Amino acid sequence: MSAEANYAKQIIAELEEIEFETGSDIRRYTERVRRLSRALAMELEYSAQELEAVLKDLPPGDGESHRAVRSKSRSIARHLRRSAEAQRTVGIEAVRTWGSMVKHFEHLIKPKKRKKTINLEA
Repeated sequence: MSAEANYAKQIIAELEEIEFETGSDIRRYTERVRRLSRALAMELEYSAQELEAVLKDLPPGDGESHRAVRSKSRSIARHLRRSAEAQRTVGIEAVRTWGSMVKHFEHLIKPKKRKKTINLEA
């Protein structure tokens, strides 16, 4: 099993344990989803590169050139690249969940206390 797969399993286990009881639980959940999405996007991107490399080396069919095989391999790998891009979008939307939470329920989230304030009136 690859390192990325082990990392993904660990994050999924962490996600399963999180209960939505506090704001910090929601934030922790969205951050874990972002990490998982990033890891999966990287795995898909690497897989697309590997698949394209393997397919490029296949012999061409009857009446086909090596250039046509390379074009077909890029076309096939493009689907995995799009999947990787979709996973990056999943991570972005997960983080936006927290931003939306803060926007719509800021009155329930404890404001952070600032240690030092700057007087701009002087």
